[in-house]
Amino acid sequence: MEEELKCPVCGSLFREPIILPCSHNVCLPCARTIAVQTPESEQHLAAGGGGGDHADKLSLHSETDSGYGSYTPSLKSPNGVRVLPLVPAPPGAAAAPRGAGPASSSLTCPQCHRSASLDQRGLRGFQRNRLLEAIVQRYQQGRAAAAAAAKCQLCDRSPPEPAAVLCEQCEVLYCAACQLRCHPARGPFAKHRLAPPPAHPGAPGGGGDGGGGKGAGGGRKLPTCAEHDLENYSMYCVSCRSPVCYQCLEEGKHNKHDVKALGAMWKQHKVVWDQINHCTLKLRQSTGLMEYCLEVIKENDPSGFLQISDALIKRVQVSQEQWVKGALEPKVSAEFDLTLDSEPLLQSIHQLDFIQMKLAWFTFDPSSAHRDIVLSNDNQTATCNSYDDRVVLGTAAFSKGVHYWELHVDRYDNHPDPAFGIARINVVKDMMLGKDDKAWAMYVDNNRSWFMHCNSHTNRTEGGVSKGATVGVLLDLNKHNLTFYINGQQQGPPAFENIEGVFMPALSLNRNVQVTLHTGLEVPQSVKQPKLPNN
Repeated sequence: MEEELKCPVCGSLFREPIILPCSHNVCLPCARTIAVQTPESEQHLAAGGGGGDHADKLSLHSETDSGYGSYTPSLKSPNGVRVLPLVPAPPGAAAAPRGAGPASSSLTCPQCHRSASLDQRGLRGFQRNRLLEAIVQRYQQGRAAAAAAAKCQLCDRSPPEPAAVLCEQCEVLYCAACQLRCHPARGPFAKHRLAPPPAHPGAPGGGGDGGGGKGAGGGRKLPTCAEHDLENYSMYCVSCRSPVCYQCLEEGKHNKHDVKALGAMWKQHKVVWDQINHCTLKLRQSTGLMEYCLEVIKENDPSGFLQISDALIKRVQVSQEQWVKGALEPKVSAEFDLTLDSEPLLQSIHQLDFIQMKLAWFTFDPSSAHRDIVLSNDNQTATCNSYDDRVVLGTAAFSKGVHYWELHVDRYDNHPDPAFGIARINVVKDMMLGKDDKAWAMYVDNNRSWFMHCNSHTNRTEGGVSKGATVGVLLDLNKHNLTFYINGQQQGPPAFENIEGVFMPALSLNRNVQVTLHTGLEVPQSVKQPKLPNN
């Protein structure tokens, strides 16, 4: 809303605002600086057409019709608006007080450039905008209160020290001492952005006078190449989407790339950026107008409200029409040609080095494992913190095809009974694999093995595991069966048949066992004669 409360001549918040016949506002002191005397030739034209009694009326003219503002060179106000200087009075004319406004004086609106002639009352003939004056005063009080509240929020002193910085991530105000103590620029705070606290209205950057005027780009240093400190960016690589210098080109880094002049690309892309800036400005102006209207509605001065209501309603209607009529349709010129350059993509595809990835590559899944399971080696090695059996699943799920993986026994102490197999995703994880109806497993000690499902033990087979042993699991969902191997030899008959659904590799073990998973292996084609079960 602040833009609505600034004088278009001086750029500061309004002081003693007056309403021009065109419904725009200017500061009374600024109106004195832009009032001009009508040239003598214009007086004759006005007197001939109006009979000479126009001096007691306010007349409104178009600048293109009356010629006001074209007799003397124009100057620039601090806000960038054209200001017409005073014209010396004709020889022999009686001197008039500054701003008193003889009948031959006029005032050109700095916004719409329409001219109004002044009667014998001069600038006193324009009404004071009391409503706007009250809103400005309330706005200044609110901003001063916000600035006064900019105190350190962590100080243990009374009163707190003035805030030196505001952390935009923490949303906390710090004085210099508290910032060093509580928010050092290291560790997790290193990436936080510290900004100045809200400034006092009269302070630089606080927007108090609005005439701070000079752009930061006046003395801006040209950016230099990140790889060649002494070279300025002069070209733009379209393929890499980055600016480059001539030395980058000479070194051959962009030989086959589409390289264009930096200035040309800048102008080309500004076709869109100009409209983005235009839309942003339009949105800011509309938001400011809306906030200003809300402040006007809050006022309790009927005469002051009726004084400006008609003009304000017209402004709102014009603003609404600009949005409804599609004033913000894309304005991209025909020169801005968006094309897809596929050449770099094709080059990258030709340079790809393909390797064969096995369908059954997976690891242990830490997100679904029991909390006592300990994973390492990129989640390919598993052990346990507990003496009780705990379950961990693989990251793959199989519903068809033939899949084979192996588990190498890295450590085997005190004759535990690890279990290897498959399970549903909702298997119970705090007991041995195979004790519930969600898992199909082979558990094995150092001498023999058993198959287990629903806590039913079958097919005891001689031959166990020790440190260095390898257990293989073959899941054939084409034949719907599950087979186990120890050290390359089939352990008993196919363990389970007629299995259907979605299965995940599974393992249960305690702290006496550590195994490493190997996946993406070829399915065994020829194996040794299977060991027959004892029962």
